[in-house]
Amino acid sequence: MRRFFCTVLFFISSSLYAATTLHLLTEHFPPYNYQDGNRITGINAEIVHRLCEIANTECSMQLYPWLRAYEYALQDPKAGLFTTSRTPERQAKFQWVGPLASSRAFLYRLKNRPEVNPQDLVQAQQFGIAVARGDVYEEFLLKAGFVRGKNLLDFPSKSAPIGLFLQGKVDLIIGSELVMPAWLAAHNATMEQVEPVIELETKGDNYLALNLAVPPEHVKALQSALDEMKRSGEYQRIVARLFVEAMPDVRANNVKK
Repeated sequence: MRRFFCTVLFFISSSLYAATTLHLLTEHFPPYNYQDGNRITGINAEIVHRLCEIANTECSMQLYPWLRAYEYALQDPKAGLFTTSRTPERQAKFQWVGPLASSRAFLYRLKNRPEVNPQDLVQAQQFGIAVARGDVYEEFLLKAGFVRGKNLLDFPSKSAPIGLFLQGKVDLIIGSELVMPAWLAAHNATMEQVEPVIELETKGDNYLALNLAVPPEHVKALQSALDEMKRSGEYQRIVARLFVEAMPDVRANNVKK
């Protein structure tokens, strides 16, 4: 009887443990999330790591192209996706934990290409804009009248077109004050070579998006962990530390001003 009781107890404990395991998907999107050796790190990745620890939730992380990660998160009942813009179109498709770190988005051009000079999105349709497949800004620009293969150029990730952009083969690229320095640094370039031409409409803050089948108590525990991190200052310290580590040139420029 005792052995039977222990076996049942082990089964129940194992089932509860398995129920808390989340499969978290993300993309190569430095400095928010990227692979460094065997660890997925970055500003939002480290915040999510801590959320899982504080909420006592077992989480595994994997890196995929954005569209594949998005579709997987919709299908797997234990899946989550970050860094994800929370938009009206996506609201009912997920449960949300956040907001995580985010920043304003712009269309950037090379400074040595003054002929790429749109003043609004209508004029921007004369040029080629790089977007990640399935990205929120692809949806936004399609609704604004852009056409895939004509003035909307699909890439597997947000940072994939940087090399072609620096060669002048892509006219405009979508980025922010936070991500552009890191993307450019990977190609031995700096913010001195680019400039924003149009600020894009805010598409919603960044979040961890969880499959609708994830138990609500786990969602609540993760959100409570994030709220506590912000109250204690731990969230702010992670953002500040990883921002400086990823973009020391930005730190230097800020000190001079």
